[in-house]
Amino acid sequence: MSDIKISINQINTKVGSLHSNTTKIVQKIIEASNKNCDIVCFPELSITGYPPEDLVLSDTFINNNIHALNQIIDHTNNITAIVGFIDKKNDEIYNSAAVISDRKLIAVYRKNKLPNYGVFDEKRYFSSGNQIITLNNKNIKIGISICEDIWEDFEVCKLQSDLGCNLLININGSPFDKNKKLLREKLLSNVSKECNAHLVYVNAIGGQDELVFDGSSMVYDFKGEKIMSMPSFKEKSDEIQLCLENKKTMSSINEYDKKFEFIEKDISINNHKKIVQRKKIVNSSTNEDILNALILGTKDYAEKNNFDKCLVSLSGGIDSALVTVIACEAMGSENVKAVTLPSKYSSSHSISDSEELCENLGLDLEIIPIMESHKSMLNSLENLFIGTKENNAEENLQARIRGNFIMAISNKFSWLVLSTGNKSEIATGYATLYGDMAGGFSVLKDVPKTMVYDLSNFINTKKEIIPKNIIKKPPSAELKPDQYDQDTLPDYNTLDMIIELYVEKKESFKKIISNKEIRKNISEEKILEILKMIDRNEYKRRQSPPGIKITSLAFGRDRRYPLASDHKYTYTDY
Repeated sequence: MSDIKISINQINTKVGSLHSNTTKIVQKIIEASNKNCDIVCFPELSITGYPPEDLVLSDTFINNNIHALNQIIDHTNNITAIVGFIDKKNDEIYNSAAVISDRKLIAVYRKNKLPNYGVFDEKRYFSSGNQIITLNNKNIKIGISICEDIWEDFEVCKLQSDLGCNLLININGSPFDKNKKLLREKLLSNVSKECNAHLVYVNAIGGQDELVFDGSSMVYDFKGEKIMSMPSFKEKSDEIQLCLENKKTMSSINEYDKKFEFIEKDISINNHKKIVQRKKIVNSSTNEDILNALILGTKDYAEKNNFDKCLVSLSGGIDSALVTVIACEAMGSENVKAVTLPSKYSSSHSISDSEELCENLGLDLEIIPIMESHKSMLNSLENLFIGTKENNAEENLQARIRGNFIMAISNKFSWLVLSTGNKSEIATGYATLYGDMAGGFSVLKDVPKTMVYDLSNFINTKKEIIPKNIIKKPPSAELKPDQYDQDTLPDYNTLDMIIELYVEKKESFKKIISNKEIRKNISEEKILEILKMIDRNEYKRRQSPPGIKITSLAFGRDRRYPLASDHKYTYTDY
C-alpha cells in the first residue's frame, strides 16, 4: 500500500487570457506545494481556456501559450503538476497535458480521442496523439488522459490499467447540461471499476459564451465507488490523500505496440502519514444546478465581456421575471436596471406585477409608455399600408419599438441587454426579430417554457420573490386585445415534449405522432405544423443573441440547419 496526496483545482479561466490564467495556475501550484501535495492537477486547456476555437489557428497565440507554460514550469519545486495547454510539433497542434515535475517538463500527453459532435469541433483544430503516458514512484503508477479519452470506449484507460496503473487522472473541459452529471457519474464508476484503479476527474468551471462548465470534479475508488465530489458551479480547490494498492502489470498489450508509443516517467512522492480517508460528497438538485448554471453563465458572460451593469425589459410575464431574478443573482441588484414599456394593449397587472417583482428584488422600475411612439409609426406607414388588413406587422411594430428603446438605453449607458425569450418560443418562431429578440445575451435561450415554470416555483420555495400572479396568469404577448400564447401554440407541456423529441432526440415525425402522451392533446396536422415552424424559423435563431446551453442539444452550436432548404423530407417519405 502506498499513499499519495493530490490537489484538485476546478478553476474558472477566460479563453485567450493567457496571463490571468497562468497567474491563477501558478498561485494554485504554490498553495498545493505548501500543503505538501505530491500532484496538482488542472482542467483541460487551462492555460488557454476552453474552447479556444479559431484562436488556435494563430501561430502567435500557440507560441505565447507555450511561453506561459514555461513560466509555470519555474514554479514547480518539489511537486508534479498536470496542466492543460496546446502543444505543437512540426505543423500539427495537439490538445495536451503537460506533466511538470520539479521544474522540468518531463512528458506531454496528447489527447487521443477528439470529439466532433454537438458543441465539440476538435478535429477542425487538433491532431490525435498516440502516446500512453504513465508516471511511476515505487508502487504507485499513474495514467494521464484528457476528457474524451475516458468517454469513447476508454481504450487509453484500459491500456494504462494493463500497464499496472493504480491511479488514473483525467483532466476535462466538460460543459454542463441537465443530464450530464448523472451520465458522468455512471461513466466514471464504470471506468474505475473496469480498470481496477482509483480515478481522479477534474473539470473546469465557469461560463464561456454559450457554454457553462460546472466543475463537479470527482474521485472514485477502484471499486467504482465515489469517495469525493466537489461543488458544482463554484471555483474550488481541494486535496485528497489516497492509499493505493499495488497492482501487477499485464502482458497483453503487444497488439497496441504499433498504434501507441508507451512512455514511462519517474516522479517523487512524499512519505505521508497514513490517514483514514473520509468521503467528501457534495449533492445538489437538478433545479438548483440549472439555476446556478444560468446565474454563472450570465455573470461570466457579462464580466468576461467587461459589462458592469445589465438591462431587462419587464413585460409582467414569467420569462422576464425569471431573467430579472437571475440577473440580480449574477450581477447584484445594484447593477440591474429594469424598464417596462407598456402599450395600449398592456394589462394593468403587467405593470403592477412588474412593480411588485422589482420591490421584492430591491430594484427601481422605469416605466416608459410606447403608445405615442406606436401611433406615430403607424401614421408614418399609413400611406403604404392603406387598403390592407391589419396583421402581424402592426402587432410586431410594438415589440420592435420596445427593442429600439432598450437598445438605445444600452447604447447610451453601455449596459448589457438581457433578452427574455425561452426555448419554446425561439424554437417555433413565436418571437419578433429586432423586437423581444433584441439584446446582447439570451439567458433562457435553451430553457423550455415548462422549465421556466419549474425554476420560478423553485425560486419561490423559501420566499416569494416572483409574484404568484406572474406564475399563475396565462402567458400572453399582449400585442392585441385578449391575446394568449395558446391561441397560436399548443399547451406548453405538449409543445415542449414535441421540441424535445424532434430537436434534442432527433425523432422522426412518425415516431412523434406515435407518442400516446402527445397525441392525447394534439392532432397529427398540428404536430406537423409545429415541426415546420421549428425548421422555417432557423433564420430567426441565426440572428438571435447567444444563450446558455442547458439541454442536451441547444440551438446554435449544437444544431446547425441550413437557412435555404426544403425540410419536407425530414417528415415525409421520398
